[in-house]
Amino acid sequence: MRYLVLSVGLLLASMGQATAGVVYVAPAVAPADTVTAPDDLREDATALLTAVREKDVDGLAKWFAPNVLTISAGLELARPRSKDTIGPFKTAASLVAQLAQNTDGDWDVPPDVDVAAFLTRMELDFIEQSLTDGRPWGRDPMVKGAICTYAFETYDQKAVGRAATALGIESSGFRSVLTEQVLRDAPKTTGKALATFTPGQLYALDYQTDTPRDWLAFHLPEGGVGFAKVGGDDLGVPYVSGLCFKQSKTGAWVVVAQAATGL
Repeated sequence: MRYLVLSVGLLLASMGQATAGVVYVAPAVAPADTVTAPDDLREDATALLTAVREKDVDGLAKWFAPNVLTISAGLELARPRSKDTIGPFKTAASLVAQLAQNTDGDWDVPPDVDVAAFLTRMELDFIEQSLTDGRPWGRDPMVKGAICTYAFETYDQKAVGRAATALGIESSGFRSVLTEQVLRDAPKTTGKALATFTPGQLYALDYQTDTPRDWLAFHLPEGGVGFAKVGGDDLGVPYVSGLCFKQSKTGAWVVVAQAATGL
């Protein structure tokens, strides 16, 4: 799993023509419901990680439920996530192969490659990164009662769609700010302050306006364009990828869902 951090350049080609000066409502995004994983969950997740690092495909199967929910999302925030249930699995190899098809990995399979080995490598990489990427663990409303290696930020998808339509842009072009940001009338620190963006809302990037390095242009909710000196660590986007665990009848924590966001 490659936790999805998108640069402006990746999305530039997909953006529509934005209309300058359009007023829109910045959709709200709720704080993620984070959870401190209990010790026994950490221990079982560590055992799963050990099996992955040892490439013990047969050994990792015991840490998955007989049926696993797969949750898939794209970059468009206005589109609902989809889900499916796969399983039960006859072999550990089939478990890995099916789950590998729900990662954000590269599906440009090299010619003459061993497809089974390719899928195994993708899924093992996904599991390892999910367990070691350092993100807070938490809840996902699509997997009730589970503790996930990520925490989903709830937002109003229809509101994002309305704002995107008003601006004439794709709904992949919205970001939240992780700390308060001042928007200026020019991409320079001496520019006049026009507005202040605060955490808890999704704001639309303006990809049609050129900016110098380390500056981004945003559509202001009240209309017009403002500039903020921000880096990737200052912005958030409610994409998620990772694993969700529930405690089985035997007391062991097993993976019951795998979520991924892909292009």
